[in-house]
Amino acid sequence: MSEMDNTGDGFFQMIVNPSRTLSNWFIGLGALGIFLAILNLLGEIHPNYRVSWAGVLTFELTNNAFEDMSTAPSFVVSDIVFIAVCGLFAGLGLKTISGQEGGLGTWFKSIFLNQTWMSLADPDLGGWYKTAGAWCLLLGVINYLYFGICATGWIDPGVYSVTIGLMAFGFALIYAANAPEPEDNNS
Repeated sequence: MSEMDNTGDGFFQMIVNPSRTLSNWFIGLGALGIFLAILNLLGEIHPNYRVSWAGVLTFELTNNAFEDMSTAPSFVVSDIVFIAVCGLFAGLGLKTISGQEGGLGTWFKSIFLNQTWMSLADPDLGGWYKTAGAWCLLLGVINYLYFGICATGWIDPGVYSVTIGLMAFGFALIYAANAPEPEDNNS
């Protein structure tokens, strides 16, 4: 078997049996996709447009990504395909998490009760990097929810830009705070 065959098999195994970190991403992105698909079906994803997931994911190669709310069909086949793909990823993540110690209950509890959120009010728990990172994550989530609920801006590029920027800085600062101290090699 060549090295190329092993790489393809390894990638497939990584997707089918994700690590805990990848499982968290699968669950988060899968749940977000299902949430957005449901909002799209209800006509609440944007004040003026409906989303065609096939158009979005193919960069409008197959059809338009956004259509006027008054003329676009409320349901198309790509809605089911998008929900199925998002559900598959969320399911793969949940399968891995449920097979680990503590299962889904412990995992769900750890989302809300962990050192990151505790450091919002107490920098002594993880340092200023972790506190700043936690605030960036919280502000990113609040920004997305606020503009989504108040302005029906669930797919607005500006809202995504601010949210992703805050969350990226938040994750980076938290990973920097959790990084091990470098060894002193002056001897």
